[in-house]
Amino acid sequence: SPCPASGIMIYGKKDELVPAENINELNKRLSIQKGIKVEFDAIADANHFFSNASESLAKSLNKYIKKETALY
Repeated sequence: SPCPASGIMIYGKKDELVPAENINELNKRLSIQKGIKVEFDAIADANHFFSNASESLAKSLNKYIKKETALY
């Protein structure tokens, strides 16, 4: 089913629950959907729960929020 809103998908490259192929397929499907833009950002040292990677997660979120709110 379609994604109703633009946003960001942050995932860990060491995710033990969601295979990289699933992330790639989601990215592919969302990239062809009209009316939305979903960015994908991989955190190299993060697992599914971002254990020991909270700083990298916060940096990614802050960067996205800053970029998206710069227009306002």
